[in-house]
Amino acid sequence: MGVMDLIKSRRSIGVTDNKEVPDDVIGTLLEAATWAPNHKKTEPWKFRVFKGEGRVKLGEEMARIAAQKAEGLSEEEAAKKIEKARKGPLRAPVVIAVAVSPSGIVPEIEEVVATGCAIQNLLLTATELGLATIVRTGDIAHEPELKNYLNLEPKDKIAGLIYVGYPKKELDIKAQRTPAEEKTQWFA
Repeated sequence: MGVMDLIKSRRSIGVTDNKEVPDDVIGTLLEAATWAPNHKKTEPWKFRVFKGEGRVKLGEEMARIAAQKAEGLSEEEAAKKIEKARKGPLRAPVVIAVAVSPSGIVPEIEEVVATGCAIQNLLLTATELGLATIVRTGDIAHEPELKNYLNLEPKDKIAGLIYVGYPKKELDIKAQRTPAEEKTQWFA
C-alpha cells in the first residue's frame, strides 16, 4: 500500500479482539514512532507499554485517581466514573502511553508537534500491519498522579493513550475530508 493510501485508510478503531499483540510487533510500532522528525534531534517522546496484568494495574491506579477527583459527585456518578477509569485500559490488549518531554532546547510547541508526528508514525505502521488503534486521553491523562505512576517527570505531558489490538470486524474506510484548497492560501 502506498503512503497516501495508507494515510487515507487509517481509522480510529476502538473495538478490538482480545488476541495478544506480539512484543516484536509492538517494537516495530515504537521504532516507527522514533523516526519522527524533531528539531535539533531532541527526540522529545517517551513510551510506556502496558500488556496483560500491567493493564489491570493501570486501571486500578486510574480508578484510585478518579475516586480522589469524584468529590462533589453523587455516589452513583462517582461509582460510574471510577468504574470507567478502571475498565479503560482493558479496551485493548495493549495500551501505549505516549508523553512529550520538553527538552528546553527548542520551543515546547515543536516538541509537541514532533511527538504528534511520532504518534502518527505509530498509527500508520499499525494500520499497515493490520492492527486497530485509537488514541484517547480524557481528564485523567493530565493528572500529576498518573504522570507519577508512569514514571514521568513533572514537566512531561501525556499526549495520548494509544489502544492497540486486532480489529474485531472489517471496517468501512470511506471517509470525507475538506479539500485542502478550502483551507489553503497561497502566497507567491
